[in-house]
Amino acid sequence: MLKEFISNEWVQTLALLLTIATGIWFFEEKIRAGAKWLIKQFKNTLARFKKTPPNPFNDQGRITDSDRFFEQKQLLNKVFDELKKGTNVSLIGAEKTGKSSLLYHISQKAPHFIYLDMQIVHDEGDFFKALCSEISIETCRGFELHRALRDKRYVLCLDNIGRMTNKLFSGDERIELRGLAEGADAAFTLLIASHSPLADLFSDSPLEASPLDGICQIIDMRPFSQQEVRSFIKTRLRPTGKHFTDEEIESIWQDSQGHPACVQEVAKALFEQRC
Repeated sequence: MLKEFISNEWVQTLALLLTIATGIWFFEEKIRAGAKWLIKQFKNTLARFKKTPPNPFNDQGRITDSDRFFEQKQLLNKVFDELKKGTNVSLIGAEKTGKSSLLYHISQKAPHFIYLDMQIVHDEGDFFKALCSEISIETCRGFELHRALRDKRYVLCLDNIGRMTNKLFSGDERIELRGLAEGADAAFTLLIASHSPLADLFSDSPLEASPLDGICQIIDMRPFSQQEVRSFIKTRLRPTGKHFTDEEIESIWQDSQGHPACVQEVAKALFEQRC
């Protein structure tokens, strides 16, 4: 009798449905538990990211963000004092000492300041094309350029001028630049960045001085002073909520000797150790 009852079709169907429902419930619980675990792991990971601020010593190459540019006030004042007098300036410093960042920062001070990176200039013709584009005139050179610039005044910041030693530059462009930057009524006041003196960079002839060397006041791009290293590190660390001890900052100064790129490298490594 019981066997007949169990074999009844509707009872078998009901049993199958109960089995399926039980399976669904079981897997649903597993899925829900798995989802909760994943959410917990995600929240933990997110919390770790929030607790670990980005390394503030990650700058590479030219710094264009004014908020990240560190001003060496004494150096800046010296450069601006010369430019205000209409004196052409040759800024000389070793690689990665901040010359490009300084030139770019200075070029943002006023509309008549022009920044031109010679690394993006292909040849002599391209130089005059880029120069004229920056001052919004038709491409020209020689007397036509002199006439177009009459009664105009610009501070021309030439970065990586060593590019002009390439064979694609004849040297005439430097003679023309001198003509445009020499004298009380000159259209250009030059601010030139290079890793060596212009006389050495452009040794055109043992008997003649380089055209640009004779009209530029030399200013050396010196490393950060000990106080500047301290100020730089504290400024960069302030938004992170982290700090280095006086002994650690002293160690950074000793290891880097104030070379800006080295200061960042040593400080970056120390920050990563802390976090």
